[in-house]
Formats: sequence, C-alpha cells, structure tokens
Amino acid sequence: MTDTADSKTVRKWLGWTPQTKTLRRWLGFVMLGVVGVSIMSWFVTRESLPREIRLATGKSGGLYSQFARKLTPYLEERTGSSLTIQTTQGSVENVELLRRGEVHLAILQAGAADLDGVVALAPLFPDVVHVVVRRSSGIQTVRDLAGRHVSIGPQGSGMRGAAGDLLSHYGISQELLKQNDAYFRSLLDEDHEPRLEAAIVTTGLLNPDLSRLLMGSRFELLPLDADAISVRFPYFEPFTIPRGMYSESPPQPPQPVATVATMSFLAARSDAPDILVEEILECLYEQFPRSGFPAVMPPGEAATWSTVPLHSAARTFHDPYRGLGLLADFMDSLAGIKELLFAFGAGLYLLWLRWKRIKEQEVRAQVARQMRRLNELIDETARIERAQMFSQDPVELKRYLDEVTFIKLRGLREMSHEDLRGDRMFSIFLMQCANLIRKIQGKLILLAEGGVSSAAKLDS
Repeated sequence: MTDTADSKTVRKWLGWTPQTKTLRRWLGFVMLGVVGVSIMSWFVTRESLPREIRLATGKSGGLYSQFARKLTPYLEERTGSSLTIQTTQGSVENVELLRRGEVHLAILQAGAADLDGVVALAPLFPDVVHVVVRRSSGIQTVRDLAGRHVSIGPQGSGMRGAAGDLLSHYGISQELLKQNDAYFRSLLDEDHEPRLEAAIVTTGLLNPDLSRLLMGSRFELLPLDADAISVRFPYFEPFTIPRGMYSESPPQPPQPVATVATMSFLAARSDAPDILVEEILECLYEQFPRSGFPAVMPPGEAATWSTVPLHSAARTFHDPYRGLGLLADFMDSLAGIKELLFAFGAGLYLLWLRWKRIKEQEVRAQVARQMRRLNELIDETARIERAQMFSQDPVELKRYLDEVTFIKLRGLREMSHEDLRGDRMFSIFLMQCANLIRKIQGKLILLAEGGVSSAAKLDS
C-alpha cells in the first residue's frame, strides 16, 4: 500500500518522520534503562536484617546478661538471625562498641556515658543504687566509706559512673576508696585479705549476684538522701527498696530503704536500620512474655519515657497513629525513580531551604518563649515554697497544693518542644514541683493528726 500525498502531509505535520521515530524508540530504551537501574539500586540498597545480631550487655552474672539470654530465643525466632551476646565491663564500653559498629545493640544505663551518635530503642527496667556494707565493718553512713575497702564497679561500667556521682554528692573522692575496681560479688570472699567492707551497686532488683549477696544477715543496706541526689542528677529518681525484697526470714532489708534509681535501656546507633528497630520492638512488646522478666517496663509506660532521645523508628512504633507510616513507606519507594524526578526535586529543594530557614527561626523563637515561661513557672513554685514554710493553716496549705499542681500541669502542657523537654531545667522544674507537693502533703497529714510542732519541724 503506497502513501498518498495527503497522508504524507499529515505525518509531516505531526512530526512522524523516520528520524523522530528512531529518536522516540531510543528515548523509550533510555527510560526503560533508568527504571531498570532504579529497581536494581533499590534491590541492592534496601534495608535488611543482619544474619548475626550482636548485643553488648555487661558482666556475665549480671542482670543485663540474664535479660539478653531470656530474650535470645524470641528474637532469633522472629528475625531468623542469630543473637550473639557480648559480655563487657558495662555502659561506657558498650557505647564505644556501638560507635565503632562492632555491635548492633547494647544495654546502657541512663546517665552513665555520653550518648553522641547513640539513641534509645526502649526503656527496660530501673537500675537501683544499693549501698551494701558488711555489718561487722562499723560503717553507719555513706560518709563512713572514705578510706575503706569499697567496690564501686569496674572501669567502663555504668555502675562505677553512678557510684562516682553518689560519692561526689557526699564529698568523697574515689581515690580514697581501696579495692574500688573489685566486682561487688567479691564481698562473699571471706578468705581474701584485706576483705572488702562495702560496695556501691547500681543494678536491677532481680540481679542474681546481688540477691545471693544479700541473703542472710551478713550485710545491710544504707539509706541515701534520695530527694537531694535526684535534684542534683536529673537521671536519678527517688526509689524505695521494699522490706524483705531479698530475704524474708530474716527480712532483708528489715525496713524500707530510701535510695535512687536510673533507667536501663536498649540502645543502637542513630543510623541503625528501621527494620532492625521495628523487629526488636515487636519482639520485646508482643512476643517476649512479661512473666519471663516482670521488671521490664510495659509498652504503655515506655511510650511516655523521654529521658534519652529515641530512634525515629522507635518513635513511630510508640505513636498510636503509626498507620500513617504507610505514607512514609510510599515516599521512600519514590527514591527508586529519583532520576526521573530530579528536575522537579531541584525546584522543591530551593523552596524547602527557604521553608527550613523560616521554620528554624520559628522554632528558636518558640523555644525562647517557652524557656522564659519555664523560668516564670519556677519562680512561682519558689514563691509558693517560701509561703508554705510559714503556714500551719490546712485550708491555706491545700490552696498551695492546688496551685503547685496547676503550675506543674501548665508546665507539662505549655513546654511542648522536644529540645526544651530534654533540657535539665525542665527536669529540675518537675522535680521541684514533685518535692513541694510531697512536702505540703506531709504537712497536711501531720496537721490532720494534730502534729503542729512536727509540721513546723518539717519546714525547718
């Protein structure tokens, strides 16, 4: 069939020439090649789980290692990877292992080390400070530890860091303590001379080594200035070791012991793959039985824990609206065809830079406003604290109690920025409110029982 003059004219008008037909064919090949390269790039760079997951813990007989051993079968079943537990000296060494990429996960103690480049995945259980002394040593208070044979934990451990903070509060230098590098379990060595006389042990209540140490009546626990220590070191919170925690016949301790506690948490590098974080959290909160380790913080409380910054995937996991993550997954899939969107993305990038500068200015202004407001709230609590010291009127004290409660609620509502909530001043504000509330409640109880003089002594 031959072309007519009219059909040739139409094809020429539409641009259907042999040259343009070839050009379109090659353009199609190029587009197919770009798509193919993008698919291959996505396949090669997609996130996947390592065949061997390495977890740094602590001493082999400690609670961190015990928790890791109980978690191992559940995590291996879920991920199909093997879990290798690496025993270490403790939190400081664990952070360094994470930074060097020698382990994927680590159990750390809050406040024990600089966390630059390291983020939390989930809080685990409270690490409680125990000051254990030999009854025959004559040590009656923490200040009596100076110059004695006292274990404060090995170098590189969170236990040693916590002991250092505690000793500094009481004005005791670590260099004054003898045998301070020994592991606290050495207290059981009766034949070694000179014998250890005490130990400062920061660990979970279920630590098997500590439980064996405190069974019987050879040792006792010293109380601490819990409120003062927790104000000075915000990662500590007041804690009470209940009567008979370690032994019932005879009860050990015989009376509740006031102390402080910090939180242990599961950590990873800030660039850890999202898929690794998601699988671990799913295992911890949905497969790992609470009965296997009852001290682990439940997911509802873990979602509100904010002492250490969380991995982005952990924040998404705890977000009740994390179903919106499907949109994020879709946006990630666009990276596979980024070559086709480059020109459009360049324009968006310029707009984004402008928007980012505006948002940064807004954020700085917001944080400054909230910091000024925080200082105002702190001044209000200080005013109420001064006023309640000279009051013995229950009605007036209840009014002060309501005012402090409202101030705390306003602070929680108004101090919404993440940087401010992680600031030490915000922690001090919350602790100041909590201490003032307890003090006023204590006065009200004493006044209700007729103890006016006792309430006055409480202020003094």
